[in-house]
Amino acid sequence: MTGSLRRLALPALLMTVLAGCGLVGPDTYELDEKHIQVDEGEEFTLSVPVATAMGEWWYLTSPEPDPDVVRKNGKREDIEADEDVDGSGSGTDFFDFKAVGPGTTTIRLIQCPHGACVGGGDAGGPITPSPVPGGSPTPDKKYRATIHTYTVTVRKP
Repeated sequence: MTGSLRRLALPALLMTVLAGCGLVGPDTYELDEKHIQVDEGEEFTLSVPVATAMGEWWYLTSPEPDPDVVRKNGKREDIEADEDVDGSGSGTDFFDFKAVGPGTTTIRLIQCPHGACVGGGDAGGPITPSPVPGGSPTPDKKYRATIHTYTVTVRKP
C-alpha cells in the first residue's frame, strides 16, 4: 500500500469505527437547508443562529411535524456570552429530531425577535407572531417574527 493511499484509508477507517461507537453525532442541517432527506431510524438536528442579547428566541411552532414520520427529541443551546456584561450573548439553538417512519412532513421553526411572538409559556398553545395593533405601522422585517419551514422526507433504509 502506498503512503498516500494509507493516509486516505486511515481517516476513512477511523470514521467508520467512530460511527459504530456512537461518537459521531447526528447529521446537522443549517438554516439554508430547507429540504432534508434522512433514513428511518436516523437522528438529525436543525441548527439556527440566535442572538439572545437582542432578546431573540426560536421555537418549534404549529402545525407540528407528523409524529408518524418525525419525533422531536429536544432543544439545546450553545450560547457564548461575555461574562463581564449581563445580557450579552449569541450562539446557536439546536432542535433534535428522530426519523421514525417513512413519509414526508414539515417542521416549522419560528424566529422571534424581542416582543415579536405570543403564546406558549404559561399562556400555553402554540407560539405565533404577535398581532400588529390596527392603525399601527408594520414593524421593519428585522423586528417581525419569521417562520422557517423545513420539508423532511424519511426513507426506508
